[in-house]
Amino acid sequence: MINGVFSTFSGKVAAERRLEVVANNLANALTPGFKASRPVYNGSTMDGDIQPDQVQQTYVNIPDTYVHFSDGPLIATGNKLDLAINGSGFFEVSTPNGTMYSRDGHCTLSTDKKLVTMDGYPVAGQNGGEITVNGTNVAVGMDGSITVDGAQVDKLKVVDFSDKKGLKNIGSNLFVNTSATNTETAAENFSVKQGYYEASNVDVTKEMVDMISSMRAYEAYTKADQAVDESLGQLIDTVKL
Repeated sequence: MINGVFSTFSGKVAAERRLEVVANNLANALTPGFKASRPVYNGSTMDGDIQPDQVQQTYVNIPDTYVHFSDGPLIATGNKLDLAINGSGFFEVSTPNGTMYSRDGHCTLSTDKKLVTMDGYPVAGQNGGEITVNGTNVAVGMDGSITVDGAQVDKLKVVDFSDKKGLKNIGSNLFVNTSATNTETAAENFSVKQGYYEASNVDVTKEMVDMISSMRAYEAYTKADQAVDESLGQLIDTVKL
């Protein structure tokens, strides 16, 4: 009976966590370069050695999430500083918290003519530092080479990882590599499209279905919890008699 309380409680916590993941995805449905997260489920049992005539009590939780790295649609803007990666890879950006990675190529220029994200983070070039764009005619090739007024000034540093499981969300559309053994490499199967940026890969319809499913699961666990609570109350009253 007590195990039933723990089972329904773990189910409600898991449903609540799933709702949090869905809500965050929906909140970033219009965030450039955002990648949807998915919950990682983990089930367990606390009954020890189960006998054939016993009911096994199952517990579920969501200890972590993973990032779904499918491509988002490319949005045409006509802005020469908007850049989209078509294929695999990430822009490398410098932040106050160190090097991070992004698929958001919705860029602009800082006051000192540096190519930066809309949050003001410098985009890295292959020359080893920030990219200076001091001119009027800016052209970006499919290989990421940047030409200003007819002269090549730098090349976008587009990197990739053999295993993306080590990449974790930081903020809305930045990723940090948490695996020391999974180092960055130069991206290969990609092209850069100037005048475009990659939109979020959130499937709003799917997220709404997941939200409804999670809410119904939470309601079902709540009703089961109430039933267990009533049964416990009746048992206690019987023992008192």
